[in-house]
Amino acid sequence: MVFVDESEWPRPKDPSGFTVWGAIAIHPSRSKEFFREVFQLERKFWEASEPYQFEIKGRLLLNKNAVTSSPKKREFCEELLSLCKLNEVRAFAVGLRNLDTMTFSEELTEPIVYRAYSRLLERVNAMMSEEHQDDMAIVALDSQDERTDTARALAFGNFLYGSPSGRQLSYIVETPFFVSSKATLGIQLADLVAYALAQQNQGRTDIKRICDRVRELEWRSNSLDEEVPRRGFRFEDLKSEEAQTPV
Repeated sequence: MVFVDESEWPRPKDPSGFTVWGAIAIHPSRSKEFFREVFQLERKFWEASEPYQFEIKGRLLLNKNAVTSSPKKREFCEELLSLCKLNEVRAFAVGLRNLDTMTFSEELTEPIVYRAYSRLLERVNAMMSEEHQDDMAIVALDSQDERTDTARALAFGNFLYGSPSGRQLSYIVETPFFVSSKATLGIQLADLVAYALAQQNQGRTDIKRICDRVRELEWRSNSLDEEVPRRGFRFEDLKSEEAQTPV
């Protein structure tokens, strides 16, 4: 099971900042117990009485004011990420930065999403082929609205079916599922990963310990094959003319 979420675009919109798609992967055989343990952690810190009563959001837990005024939020994030590590949760991330414009135009949105999916799915497929050859990865995306969900499902399918590299990914279920972030802990954790890495790449040092914990979750390959991704994270600069021609 792979849960994917996107960090917010840098504000103010700035080509020096990365937008980051984060993902976490957990085997279904471990997910029920893991999510139960996450709920117990929420009860400990926030006195949550029902699952999903407390929503894990990177922006709310790790913004500059929260980190300064509430050590409890930082401690919660550290324990949460330690719990992820104990349960062998794997993290993936793709950061894209546009160098040519001060804003991210609507014309670039879909190609950028296409590029993000290609980079993420290549890495997830490499993990599956190396560690779970009898399974396929089911990808869950944060539901927005019908128009956005449709556009992203098309971008997802266009990569898997419309590109030579996508057609080679035999360990990815061809259709993504759209789920509510408020009711899906996996999406919330992906949001935390994406937000932390995006903030760190914009120069924040006050969340270094959190980001170090996130990076400990990064999937790393044991393969010596130069043709497949070896790590779960990738950050790259993106020129607009490159964005318009998916690769």
